[in-house]
Amino acid sequence: MDQSSPTECARALVKSFYDGGARREITSFRDSLAETFELFAPAYLPWGGVIGKQAYVDRLPKVASVLDFTRLSYLSLTAEGQHVVALIEIGVQGSEKSIIISEHWTVSHDKAIRLLVAYFDPTALLDQMKAPAAA
Repeated sequence: MDQSSPTECARALVKSFYDGGARREITSFRDSLAETFELFAPAYLPWGGVIGKQAYVDRLPKVASVLDFTRLSYLSLTAEGQHVVALIEIGVQGSEKSIIISEHWTVSHDKAIRLLVAYFDPTALLDQMKAPAAA
C-alpha cells in the first residue's frame, strides 16, 4: 500500500513532467493530465493563451524545440496539498542563455488539472524564436 501523502504525490507527478522533458519524452506526460486540464501561459508565446489538454500536448514539441529541458535546474520545488510551484531555470535551445520560469500546478486525483506559467524576462527566449534557422 502506498503511504505517500497527497502533497508528496502531487510533487512527484509534477517532477515527472520535467524528468520526461529531460529524457526528450516531452509528451509522455499526457496520461498524467486530467481531461479537463487547462494551461494558462503568456499569449505572446506560440504556445500561450488558455488552452486545454490536447492543444497543450500538441504544443509541447514546440516548447521543447526552444527550451532545453536537459539544462533545467530547480531554483525551488514547493508543494502543499494539491498545489505545486516549480521555479526553474531552463536553457534556451541553440544558445548558452537560460531563463527563469515559475510554473504553478494544481493536481487532483493523481492528475494535473491546471498549469499557470509566468516567465521572468523572456528576452533570450523571444530573441531565439525570432532568429533565422541555421542553414
